[in-house]
Amino acid sequence: MKYIVPLFRENFGRANFGLVNWDSFQAGFRIVMRGDKFVGVTWDPWWHERKSGDRRKGQQRTVPERRSRGKTGHRLSSEGESVQPLRLVHDRRTNREGRNGDDRRKSASRERLVGLAAFIGELGTSAPSDENARLLLRVWAGLTTREVYEGWKRNSGMLHVFFREPEWTERENHEKFVDYAVASFFELLRRRSVSWKGPNPSFEDMEWVSRIVSVLGRASQSAKLQSIRAFFKAEIGLEGMRKILSGKSLSEKKEALLLVNSNHPLKPKEFYAKLRGPLKDLGIDLSSNPNSYPKQIERLKKKAQAYLATLSRNPRP
Repeated sequence: MKYIVPLFRENFGRANFGLVNWDSFQAGFRIVMRGDKFVGVTWDPWWHERKSGDRRKGQQRTVPERRSRGKTGHRLSSEGESVQPLRLVHDRRTNREGRNGDDRRKSASRERLVGLAAFIGELGTSAPSDENARLLLRVWAGLTTREVYEGWKRNSGMLHVFFREPEWTERENHEKFVDYAVASFFELLRRRSVSWKGPNPSFEDMEWVSRIVSVLGRASQSAKLQSIRAFFKAEIGLEGMRKILSGKSLSEKKEALLLVNSNHPLKPKEFYAKLRGPLKDLGIDLSSNPNSYPKQIERLKKKAQAYLATLSRNPRP
């Protein structure tokens, strides 16, 4: 994120912002499954586990009950749960588009929500199986998507008001959400491993989380699996996870030069916005001064081109 700030800004109004709000943020993440297939991640504060006394599937209901809606305005499912109907990206329609016959036959009950905290809690303390480890990776990646962020903004009510940094751009606020969503995920994987809650989060912990997020997209699948298993078993901390995800095939300097070269066509402002985080993770701090970083970026691009020219002359430098 732009710089380390608490998840929620200090407020002086009537809203009671105790730690319960950080807990609610963490507890609201759900895994969306269709049958036994992973569909995505959502944040749904209205979903709850069905209790033993709730109506079970197959029990008849009266017509008024079938047509009823809960006090929250959300439709009651066939199992008596209050749910917020979910739509996948390819199923979404604008308000101007009508429903067709295929849409009417699609049922929200085909998708089920699994509480992320409950799922991780059932894994126990031993290393997750290959199947569960891959599912955790997909959840991890899902937390970084724009869809989850937009869904959280719609469903969080007043929480979003106190989350948003007024002076930041929408992209910077999205980065803040991603860093805290991932931090809460790590803390579920291993309790007390990340100090992210409250008005004074650990600057060091959140800095490592931010760096991990910046390298996640370019890490190999094997590195991701290795890092999440080792972190789950308390063999490594956040710094160790970042090192595994960064890879060991190239030195950090070489990796930085290759990254610069791959983004060579970008103009300085776009280059700075996209690569400030990844380059910082590789030990290169771009100046935040608009009068300074264009020249700094041009110097980096020249170094990258010179390095690539060396590689073309000698494939094994």
